[in-house]
Amino acid sequence: MTRRERDYLQTVAQLGCLACRINGLHGVPAEVHHQRQGTGMGRRASHFDTMPLCPGHHRFYEDAIHVNASLFVQRYGQEEALVRKTREDVELFRGSFVGSEISEDWR
Repeated sequence: MTRRERDYLQTVAQLGCLACRINGLHGVPAEVHHQRQGTGMGRRASHFDTMPLCPGHHRFYEDAIHVNASLFVQRYGQEEALVRKTREDVELFRGSFVGSEISEDWR
């Protein structure tokens, strides 16, 4: 993993769970979910094709993406759209720091 990938993943996790934010709950700690749509068997998506999900929405709740993907999509949207939203959120988050420069390297 490159430093750029590691920095991006750290920022994604700092955003807090995207599904919880959609439900109106902010600041819920998150882990990183790699997009599954558009990847082959045994192939993980790019570290830039990720979204922040709490352990519940990632692996445990009835609507968790790894428990019931169709219910997750019904409630929160397609993975591709959520990854795009995450990229936008990362850009806004990084841009909120004084003296920060937004890097377009991950696009």
